[in-house]
Amino acid sequence: MQYNIFQNLPAQAMTPEVSRKLLAYQEGEGGYTVNLMQAKAGAQAPAHSHPHQQVVYIISGRGDFLCGQETQTLTAGDVVQIAADVPHTFVSVAEEAVWLEFFTPAREDYRPQI
Repeated sequence: MQYNIFQNLPAQAMTPEVSRKLLAYQEGEGGYTVNLMQAKAGAQAPAHSHPHQQVVYIISGRGDFLCGQETQTLTAGDVVQIAADVPHTFVSVAEEAVWLEFFTPAREDYRPQI
């Protein structure tokens, strides 16, 4: 068992408007990465893709999310399932947003620095 006390977890700036906290990480078969993301109103990012499956759960806020060729406005409670290698991003954040993102397998580039 491992406890990750939220206030002890460092936030990492992805851009001046977007930050993430690594909540959980497990390597190997069945591995995963879980992040808490926060974005200020007005934030946006270029589309990107990666070889990991991803699930995004919106906790609060509102923004336009691009997945593949489709853009959808997301609000609290919405979920997006993103297949590996599909381009995606928040093209604009209308209200400060907080969301959880889950990846499988684990994102090596998000490995905790111990």
